[in-house]
Amino acid sequence: MNRKAVIAGAAAAALLTTGMLVPSFAFLSGQSRRIVNRFVSSLITVDLKETLVDPETGKKIDDKPEVYENTYLTVAGRTVDKDPTPTVVKNSASCYVYVGVRNEYTDIFSIEDAGEDWTVVADTENKLDEGVTVYKYKSVVQKSEEDQQLSAVFEHVKISDSFDGSFHGENETESAIEARAYAVQSEGAEALSDSYAIDYFSSSDVFEN
Repeated sequence: MNRKAVIAGAAAAALLTTGMLVPSFAFLSGQSRRIVNRFVSSLITVDLKETLVDPETGKKIDDKPEVYENTYLTVAGRTVDKDPTPTVVKNSASCYVYVGVRNEYTDIFSIEDAGEDWTVVADTENKLDEGVTVYKYKSVVQKSEEDQQLSAVFEHVKISDSFDGSFHGENETESAIEARAYAVQSEGAEALSDSYAIDYFSSSDVFEN
């Protein structure tokens, strides 16, 4: 074999060896865990209960609001106990608390003694259905590690003296006064919370679910 052939063979071997080695090189690498930032509009839980009453007399049986429903015998001129009482559940964000009440027959049932801690929110744009009233608690309920039971929105319902056993329909044998609590975070919502509450309670199905 001549000298040129030897040199050419060596060069080819070097190229082949280099080509085989290049893919085997790798740099050390690593990666972090993914960071996830969740932004939520509310971290508030609010509950609403009332005190159990005797359905025959409409008077309280207990002294704590622990039930979601009561039944009343409707008697003309009678005043019955009804005390919807909200509780802001522990660790909820600081918030404004509202209670919306729907009274199907305002000419039969009247709520006249709203608690001193509650005021009626003005429906300036007439968004609420007839018979719906929204009450607002007097102050911001601050975040707490304990449940915070507020005062009752009202204590009694008066039945009209002229009630004759009819609920305006031939087959209507019962009526209802329904209530639901709603809360809005206080931070950043000072000027808008009333509007949010009115919008919420103006929904046609808010008292249905």
